[in-house]
Amino acid sequence: MTTTGARPAADDPSAFPELSDAQLARLARFGAERAVEPGEVLFQPGDDAYDFFVVLEGRVEVRVGSGEDETLVVAHTARRFIGELSMLTQQRAYLTAVVVEPGRLLVVPREDLRRVFAAEPDLSDLILLAFMRRRQLLQEGEGARSLQLVGSRFSPRTVILRGFLVRAGLPHLWLDVEEADDAAALLAGFGVGPEDTPVVVTSTDVLRNPTPGELAEHLGLTFHAVPGHTFDLVVVGAGPAGLAAAVYGASEGLDTVALESTSIGGQARASSRISPT
Repeated sequence: MTTTGARPAADDPSAFPELSDAQLARLARFGAERAVEPGEVLFQPGDDAYDFFVVLEGRVEVRVGSGEDETLVVAHTARRFIGELSMLTQQRAYLTAVVVEPGRLLVVPREDLRRVFAAEPDLSDLILLAFMRRRQLLQEGEGARSLQLVGSRFSPRTVILRGFLVRAGLPHLWLDVEEADDAAALLAGFGVGPEDTPVVVTSTDVLRNPTPGELAEHLGLTFHAVPGHTFDLVVVGAGPAGLAAAVYGASEGLDTVALESTSIGGQARASSRISPT
């Protein structure tokens, strides 16, 4: 396993703040402590969800890839919390978190993290800022290897997929076959041919010529209604008008959902003080 790129990320205090005793005590109201041992996997690529973990003692490593290609993204030690924006967008896990030193964790169930945001505004700001900064670091560093788009810049379908990934703010690598020294060898390395492009390679699968909708479904970003549940208000489009309609509808007590086809969170994602949940 290599460690390239891990140190600069870990040194960013906005992305990896250390919680004070008072902050830990306030978070403890929403979770429970448990002991962990080396080798325990907290989450791995493909998991539908994972909890919010705070390291009290020990060391947890977050990694990308597998086998000989596994790379350390960042190591979390005491007082640091684990997670990034996928916890709020409900995207499936695409990294691996594994315990490497025995210790204790504070575990806040994912569904209770919203309670933390509602009851502890300053902790909410701290966590959201860290999540957003971590997403940026993932895109700039090793985390981008978790999703690779392979195709030609002259292909309309490739351009559409790349636009979706950029608008959604998803960490990814863009591999243009037009710039490859040997495009055939590049594609063969992923087990595909030119007729399969564009190709999206994720931590769990290789998608051949997918649509943005198919890719979103694979990543766990597609909205699924609860059978038998009826919303009072459905807003299609989460631009400025749609977001305002959804907020006002919810503020009046209506059971509201806003649907957005091109960008996770719509206008909310463009506003630094709003989380794209």
